[in-house]
Amino acid sequence: MTECNTAIETSLITIRGARQNNLKNVNVDIQPGTLTVITGPSGSGKSSLAFDTLYAEGQRRYAETFSPYARQFLERSDRPKVDKIDGVPPAIAINQSGTVRTSRSTVGTMTELDDHLKLLFAHEAHLFCPDCGRAVSEMAPGDMWNDLKTFMKTYPDARVYVLFPVFEPKEGNVEQLRADLSRQGFTHIEDEKKTKDGTTLWVAADRFKMEKATDERGTEAFEKAGNNGLGPEEGLILVRIIPADADQVVERRYAKGLVCPDCGTTFKAPKAAMFSFNSPVGACPECRGFGRVMGLDLKLAIPDPDKPVKIGIKLFTGQAGKEAVKDLTEAALHRKPHFNILKSWNQLTEDERLWLLNGDRKSGGTWYGIYGFWNWLESKNYKMHVRVLLSRFRSYTTCHACGGARLKADAMNWRVGSRAAADAAVTGTDGKNTYKRFVGPSLLRIASQIDQTLPGLTLHDMMLLPVSRLKAFIDALDAEVKDEAGRLILSEIRRRLVYLMDVGLGYLTLDRQSRTLSGGEVQRVNLTTALGTNLVDTLFVLDEPSIGLHPRDMDRVNAIMENLKNAGNTLVVVEHDPQVMLSADRIIDMGPQAGSRGGEIVFDGTPAELKKGTTVTGQYLSGKLTSDVCVDAHLTPDSKTKWLTVKNAHAHNLKHLTARIPVGMMTTVTGVSGSGKSTLVADTIVPWLMRHCGQPVTEETLVDTIEGADAVTSVNFVDQTEIGRTSRSSPALYIGAFEDIRKLFANTVTARDRGYDASWFSFNYGPGRCPTCEGAGVERVEMQFLSDVVIECADCHGTRYRDETLEVKFKFPDEEGPGRNIADVLAMTAEDAVTWFGSHTAGKTVARKLQPLVDVGLGYLTLGQSVSSLSGGEAQRLKLAGILGARDNGKPCLFVFDEPTTGLHFSDIAKLIPCLRRLTDAGHTVLIVEHNLDVIAASDWVIDLGPEGGIEGGTVVTEGTPANLMHAGKGYTAQALNAYRKALADPESRMKGWFTEAFPAIESQQKTPGRSLQSVWREARKGDLGIFGAREHNLKGIDVVFPKRKLTAVTGVSGSGKSTLAFGIAFAEGQRRYLESLNAYARSMIQPPARADFDRIVGISPTVAIEQRTSRGSGKSTVATMTEILHYLRLIYLKLGVQHCPRCGIPVTNRTVEETTAQIMKDLRNRTITFTAPVVQARKGIYTELAKDAVKAGIPYLYVDDKWVRTDEFPALDRYKDHTICWPVGTTAVEPGNEKEVRRLIRAAVEKGAGTLRVFFGTQSALTPEGIPSGQKRSAKSGDKIYSTERTCPQCGASFPALDPRLFSYNHRMGWCEYCEGQGTDSGRYISLNPQEDEAELKAKNVCPYCKGTRLNRIARNVFFHNFSIGDVSLMSVDDCLTAFRSIHLEGREKLIGEDAFKEIISRLEFLQSVGLGYLSLNRGAPTLSGGESQRIRLASQLGSNLQGVCYVLDEPTIGLHPRDNRRLIQSLTELKNKGNTVLVVEHDEDTIRAADHIVDIGPGAGSRGGELLCEGTLDELMAEKRSVTGEMLRHPTPHTGRARRPVTKVTPKLEIKGAYLHNLKKIDVSVPLGRLVVLTGISGSGKSTLAHEVIAATVGGTLASLRGDSLGGPVGCESFTGMDYLDRLLEVDQTPIGKTPRSCPATYVEFSNRIRDIFAATNEAQARGYTASRFSFNTEVGRCPVCDGQGQIRAEMNFLPDVVMECEACHGMRFDDETLAVKWHGKSIGDVLQLSVDEAIELFGTQTTIVKPLQLMQDVGLGYLKLGQPSNTLSGGEAQRIKLVTELAKAKTPKDIARCVKATRTLYILDEPTVGLHMADVARLINVLHRLVDAGNTVLVVEHNLDVIAEADCIIDLGPEGGPQGGSVVALGDAQKVAKSGTATGVILREFLKDHKPSAADKKKLDAAAKESFEAAERFDASSAEKAKITAEKRQHAYERAEEARKLFSAREREEERQKPLSTADFLRGNLD
Repeated sequence: MTECNTAIETSLITIRGARQNNLKNVNVDIQPGTLTVITGPSGSGKSSLAFDTLYAEGQRRYAETFSPYARQFLERSDRPKVDKIDGVPPAIAINQSGTVRTSRSTVGTMTELDDHLKLLFAHEAHLFCPDCGRAVSEMAPGDMWNDLKTFMKTYPDARVYVLFPVFEPKEGNVEQLRADLSRQGFTHIEDEKKTKDGTTLWVAADRFKMEKATDERGTEAFEKAGNNGLGPEEGLILVRIIPADADQVVERRYAKGLVCPDCGTTFKAPKAAMFSFNSPVGACPECRGFGRVMGLDLKLAIPDPDKPVKIGIKLFTGQAGKEAVKDLTEAALHRKPHFNILKSWNQLTEDERLWLLNGDRKSGGTWYGIYGFWNWLESKNYKMHVRVLLSRFRSYTTCHACGGARLKADAMNWRVGSRAAADAAVTGTDGKNTYKRFVGPSLLRIASQIDQTLPGLTLHDMMLLPVSRLKAFIDALDAEVKDEAGRLILSEIRRRLVYLMDVGLGYLTLDRQSRTLSGGEVQRVNLTTALGTNLVDTLFVLDEPSIGLHPRDMDRVNAIMENLKNAGNTLVVVEHDPQVMLSADRIIDMGPQAGSRGGEIVFDGTPAELKKGTTVTGQYLSGKLTSDVCVDAHLTPDSKTKWLTVKNAHAHNLKHLTARIPVGMMTTVTGVSGSGKSTLVADTIVPWLMRHCGQPVTEETLVDTIEGADAVTSVNFVDQTEIGRTSRSSPALYIGAFEDIRKLFANTVTARDRGYDASWFSFNYGPGRCPTCEGAGVERVEMQFLSDVVIECADCHGTRYRDETLEVKFKFPDEEGPGRNIADVLAMTAEDAVTWFGSHTAGKTVARKLQPLVDVGLGYLTLGQSVSSLSGGEAQRLKLAGILGARDNGKPCLFVFDEPTTGLHFSDIAKLIPCLRRLTDAGHTVLIVEHNLDVIAASDWVIDLGPEGGIEGGTVVTEGTPANLMHAGKGYTAQALNAYRKALADPESRMKGWFTEAFPAIESQQKTPGRSLQSVWREARKGDLGIFGAREHNLKGIDVVFPKRKLTAVTGVSGSGKSTLAFGIAFAEGQRRYLESLNAYARSMIQPPARADFDRIVGISPTVAIEQRTSRGSGKSTVATMTEILHYLRLIYLKLGVQHCPRCGIPVTNRTVEETTAQIMKDLRNRTITFTAPVVQARKGIYTELAKDAVKAGIPYLYVDDKWVRTDEFPALDRYKDHTICWPVGTTAVEPGNEKEVRRLIRAAVEKGAGTLRVFFGTQSALTPEGIPSGQKRSAKSGDKIYSTERTCPQCGASFPALDPRLFSYNHRMGWCEYCEGQGTDSGRYISLNPQEDEAELKAKNVCPYCKGTRLNRIARNVFFHNFSIGDVSLMSVDDCLTAFRSIHLEGREKLIGEDAFKEIISRLEFLQSVGLGYLSLNRGAPTLSGGESQRIRLASQLGSNLQGVCYVLDEPTIGLHPRDNRRLIQSLTELKNKGNTVLVVEHDEDTIRAADHIVDIGPGAGSRGGELLCEGTLDELMAEKRSVTGEMLRHPTPHTGRARRPVTKVTPKLEIKGAYLHNLKKIDVSVPLGRLVVLTGISGSGKSTLAHEVIAATVGGTLASLRGDSLGGPVGCESFTGMDYLDRLLEVDQTPIGKTPRSCPATYVEFSNRIRDIFAATNEAQARGYTASRFSFNTEVGRCPVCDGQGQIRAEMNFLPDVVMECEACHGMRFDDETLAVKWHGKSIGDVLQLSVDEAIELFGTQTTIVKPLQLMQDVGLGYLKLGQPSNTLSGGEAQRIKLVTELAKAKTPKDIARCVKATRTLYILDEPTVGLHMADVARLINVLHRLVDAGNTVLVVEHNLDVIAEADCIIDLGPEGGPQGGSVVALGDAQKVAKSGTATGVILREFLKDHKPSAADKKKLDAAAKESFEAAERFDASSAEKAKITAEKRQHAYERAEEARKLFSAREREEERQKPLSTADFLRGNLD
């Protein structure tokens, strides 16, 4: 897609008051869909604005839409310091990557292609024997037979013997073995082979002529042979073939398992880890996966091969070397023939060289050889001087074991693809095999076959292919791989390869080490992240994409960014490169300077306007200023110039290159990215010259020589490595000036008097630094899931030093005033320091060292500023300043700089060039690898490499002066220099497209054949979301376009494919593409959705799903946990809470060791106690390392989980359980004379336990003299106590351990209330904790009397923050909590630590308040929430993210909402759309459909009858569509009279509930008429679910259970009840899912599968085979398919890719094995029956009433299309709901049953919103079913908001008038007409509804007829109720009598003991309080 998204209006991205880092209240607006460049001097605040503010907020907000589980794996950014940001889209960052130094990182690992390739090999590779080359596979007997049949086509008349081996040891009886085989039927022994170990008999499993053998016989022969073999060759099968017309016998071998039949070699099954060199499973053990080994470099050991051996071996140095020379001389004299040590290395023969290297000790000699001496040195490498010596002679060489493949030999045996596919990849354009197949050491025996016959490629072959050729191979594989998993992997590989080609990296190989890549190549690899997402409406923030890129390559990157922008994305680029700036739509120039002098916007406009501006950037862009301020200093080589001449460099892609570098001048090596610049300079010139100059180097150089090398004496290489991340490094320290400054302070009078030396003034060590922060000046506060907070040290106030150190003042002798302390000096800027020190003689040295900081433009930095806080450009210049500040020894050096302009602005480069000139002026040579055109133009000499990158580079295109290059115009560099000059001269020039003829079009933008609809979409629907060829589930290849920034309703009958389209495709693809921008680890944990089945999707933006939640959570799930408010509250209380003593109510304080000693001496006097340190407190893990440490420390025991455990026999602890471990420090008696020892042990325990110690006394832990515990059980006089030096009550002396985040969690035993275990409710035992406490009230509310509903223990409840405990906050309502938190004003330390968490809490509270849930308490349990409340909480958490450009996909958001609240929801969705988002709503609700801007209707039927696009357009277009059921229902809605079919009369029996008080119910009286359809409705949160489920259902259920003797019964949540005598049974049908695995299906859930199995078991064939009914169950092992375990499908685990579900290849989805499927009934197998639809099954089982009845019910509720065996996890919400209803209906009696005098069971059905997921037509069917239930003598109570259901009710109970505290009352009662006349919210809407749904005359006639039948049924029910009540009352009386007898068995004493049982012992964290 290349069209711009300008047709759609978007709101601005607005930033107000940005204060991040050095930003000074910046305000800026960014237009979406544009390319904005942020530029300015280095350190001016560009990254702070782009990344720390804009990107951080966009990424953070989108991350908030993920689940809490998923977010823990996302790199979620912190809230930036900004007043407001609006309209920000989801953001993706493309940062600069730090230089990769590990050899384990390759192009393959960086792009994750390695991960995908190892998956490809694990799934698709074929095994070939490395000894004979034969294909090896795990063949079943049938496969072996088929292979033999193919082989036997050349011997059609041959006789075949299928043989297997049986081995008998030599001590065995062979004859007895023969007899045993004969008894088993094996009478023919073909061969008998004897060996020293025994005898092998080759037994014939079968013999036959090939032409007569059937498949059954052949397969059986192989099966027998495989199963009956015995001995070493067990599993081997030998097929002996005797041709009819030939004497020669032919043999063919087979084997069970992965065994080569010819060689007998056994192989391991492939696993992904086998093909990874970063896994110990796959890595070569010799080189550990590096592909290289480090060893002795003979070129270093013998540097001059022309010198005599006696003096030429440089390795023989030092005393040990002299000894080696002596040993060599002696050994040479005794060698035969004689060895002349005066010969040079070049003069030695091959034998003599081998003797010199390896020695002759193996043959009895005395010479150990050079390698022997080297090995001896390596055994001494624990000595520093030996390690230094070894480093001088080491280098890397290719691993001899793997040949550089990095993998074990096993991995090299596996190959992927055909011979043709491999040939296409390795063949070059000239038709020759340009790329040789890899033949490693393990494959030498089949080398010829690899070259000639073996198919495919190994993994290392693919690693060695260039990306472009590898893509050709993958394209060829695509036609060969057929399974879904393989095709998914191939698509991912191909996509990544295409993006690498898009950015011009098609020449790279995947095996190329990342550290060898140029900066430009690394940058472009990172850029593939942006391309790989294929998203629109996304914010991409790029950090200097031009780094390392040649202008030619930057032109390509500009084109890629232009494509991203045109696709509808917003790009913000931090950049200094003029090529990018002039290509931008807009430039924001930051400044005016750097650091504290920057942080402002000095320009905001177009590039053309910037050129006319007065800012520094504008003047450079317009050419008014130039970076080359040393034009007059340019040098030109002449005849006197000395040269460094590189001869025949051939590393990597260098093509035997020769280049010249003028000595004493500034030379720049440039060229397109990948042309070989870094290879030439960093890998060739630098290591060769360093070795020449005697500097240590490990790299081998591939160059003949460098002539003129004597012109340099040393090499200084400045690369792009980071200078440090620690806050302890500072500019003064890095530049080397700090030591001199410290010496000045040490020489002061005060320092000398106090004995302070220079170390005293160091903040990194020594006694002078602040002991609290250890010289850091700051305190780092860990904030759990938020970023750590760094605050100023409270003791030293950021100065880093002790007060005594700061008292030392320094001033120069001629200076007045008190002087400056060391902190004052570190606070000075470099400019001020140079001025101050330079003005005095004593400070000249310091000033000289600091001057380079000023020279490179860093004069504004303070001397003590943390290096980790510097920007990239500042860090780069600091490194240069370090070079300039080094003392010059006067000898000519070579200074090599790798892209020194990285991160530098024009003005910074203008300061850089004079610094480089200073080096050449001093006689040094400067060599620069650079693409910056200013630096190239300022150079004396330029070497341009190319002409292209990779294999097409590596040659010198041209070399000369910059002027000569520009004049000749040869090469891309010359073109760029000329283009740059032209662009600066032309105010309108945009400097892009200068090199478009140099490379092909972007690969991913190549045109592909498409549909006509796509072309229409491109022209007419610019930027919209288009899905083409959707075939997921039941979708039939439909094409759909969703308009952007509109509200679209996706509707259709239940099961038609709506959710598949919206969620399975649109949402899944949007989220999957965003997750592709994350790292592999995050994706492996989050498991992105699998790619759905569709042709193409365009215009997709990041998506957010708001799905139905059928589960209401556990009792410990609360409003606070659902919204994550509790997470942030826990963080606030952990970091800022003040701990109080629960007993005394006063804050705890610190206590000294002496005070702790006194307390213990008092508490435990005359007791022997063991002092321990709690080292692990309730943490998961195995802790074997801790036990090993204890053994080393001589600790025989550890106290683990309440018992002593030996450390030398430490058990394997459960990794997933919490453990508490204490480390004993000693045992002693607490006596007055032993106080010194007690104090010592206390001090040791406190130090080990971080301020806490635990003591054990009595038999619990006292140790015998032998160190063995004398007992492990507690006695009355034994136990333990906790003491703390940091958290102790000053009044009672109670001690407490350190606060832990789990202490504030009621989901962990460390924090939950010991009585209710975090439930907050009473569990049956009451304890009077407070005499004034109203225990009766607590009982009535079912509140835990111990924690009063806070759920937490005493310690957690006594930590206070601004006078509130976390328990107090949890009991507040949302409104009250918001008011309380808004009244709290954080200041100082509290603000620094808690501000972010505080904002998160307030924002979440505001979201809840905005959706009308301010009345909810934070502690309200999730199960007690109504459906509407739960739905609104989810909406609040998702819709509150305030994003722009997102596609929100909602699944029936009206669920649980009253029609009035539904209208508010529609208003919220409209506001969401108006913010610039796209909203897709899967919905059946009529109001939502009518309010939508666009409607998509899927149908016409459900399941296989649906999946078609019926309508796409407006409401009028939908209503005009004749095939649409939705359109029909909108045209002719279901008619309603509003009158009750079964009026409630005086004789109607009723269920009377008196005084219902639970939750918000206000002691209401409710009368539920029985034998009627009753609807319970009302405003969301008014108390409907509470009344229906927690009062009526609980009361009725308990009372009915009492009749069976299972319960005592009684009212629940109400004062009393009557009417139970009329009921027999209670059934609740809720919204929980019916199954999450393929093992559950409609046939099993509705429970008619048992009858089907009985039918199959009764067939003659089944009985003949002895099959029982269990044989026909796919959930039992016998009979089901053994491959898929009866699931019909196989899930292939794909690690970081989504798992792939494929049809089982063995049973083809039928679930059963072949034998079971062979049993037929009416011509169908059990598998065929499960494939039938309900409609088809009714015809098949027409005479089986037990089966037909539930099937007919399924048909009645509109599920006739479902297959009987369809997995439950594939059902829609509406389908699942109806199946549950059918399950209950099947158990009910029908009116016909009653007419036949069949006894009917009177059941109360309570249905919780049964219309969830149902289409309007399905609701009409549901209503009919409900009426049938009631007519059968049942009572149906429905909690519902659907107006169609409400209008059909015989009685409506309307609760309200509002939700929450304002609800809980009955506001209306009666039929629909009566309620419609009321003024309630339901009545008002119902009145409008009945008016719109008034029946026609024909409809009225039908309704009256149905009402008459129902009326008569109701009369029969009422008439029979009195007799029913009488019978039930008698049963109840008998039940009560039995219960009373049972109660008498318990005496009053026993009941009292039960009541007085003590609480369970809490965790030791409760300390002394227990």
